[in-house]
Formats: sequence, structure tokens, C-alpha cells
Amino acid sequence: MPIDRTTDYFESSDGDVRLWIEQGSAIHLKAISPHNDPVELTAEQALELAQALQRLAGHLAD
Repeated sequence: MPIDRTTDYFESSDGDVRLWIEQGSAIHLKAISPHNDPVELTAEQALELAQALQRLAGHLAD
């Protein structure tokens, strides 16, 4: 799952999972497959997502 990484944005290569900071006060999470099914994550993908959440939370805490 290659990820697009910027300071306040995270997106999986397939676009199913997106995280971003909005208005400098909240993390938004969108996880929807193209067919409106739940997004399935492998253990590795879940760890990447957890790291991205920690990184974004760190930006909010600064």
C-alpha cells in the first residue's frame, strides 16, 4: 500500500483510505472502497495507518 505522504495528508495508493487535518483542529478519516464496501486492511496496512494517525495527531498537538 504505497502512501502519498505530506505534512497533513495521508492517502493509500488505491484512494480507499484518506486522512487529513482540517482547520488545524481535527483529523478527518475517510475509508470507503469504490463499491461502498468496508475497506479491508492487512496487518501491515493497519500499522501504516496507525503511524499516519500518530503523525497527524502530533501535528495537532504542536
